[in-house]
Amino acid sequence: MRTPTSGTDRAPVSAGFTLVELLAVLAILALAATAFSYGGRAPLESARFRALMVKTTAALIESHGDAIRRGEESVFVIDVNRRSMGDPRQGVVLQLPAGVDITATVAGSEKYADGRAGIRFYPAGTSSGGNLNFKFRNQVYEIRVNWLTGNVTTHRG
Repeated sequence: MRTPTSGTDRAPVSAGFTLVELLAVLAILALAATAFSYGGRAPLESARFRALMVKTTAALIESHGDAIRRGEESVFVIDVNRRSMGDPRQGVVLQLPAGVDITATVAGSEKYADGRAGIRFYPAGTSSGGNLNFKFRNQVYEIRVNWLTGNVTTHRG
């Protein structure tokens, strides 16, 4: 860096950023933040949907095990209108997030007059069986409950 020797020499150039450069950087950061916030929502919502599948599968398996342990029937209830499902005896209630559609295929004896449906688990380990189909955006999952064994499996469509 040079030091001025007379009054006519210019002062040394500063090594900082100009206002225009700072504004350009801020604009780029704002664009990146906006892109991330929109792009970041879809993976987060997809993760929540997959977590719902895991929780639903676990709740069905627990309901099956509960029937065997207690020696009493247990029913996993699906209420499409209220967008909820779970085993009332266990106090487990899962709410369907917005954008998730569900259809339940269950035995005729487990379709209730109020529009709810159920999958019944028996103390011997069997069940009434059924399929729960979940759709969220381009993802499709099916949870199957085998009527003979009561086993619960998840399949991605």
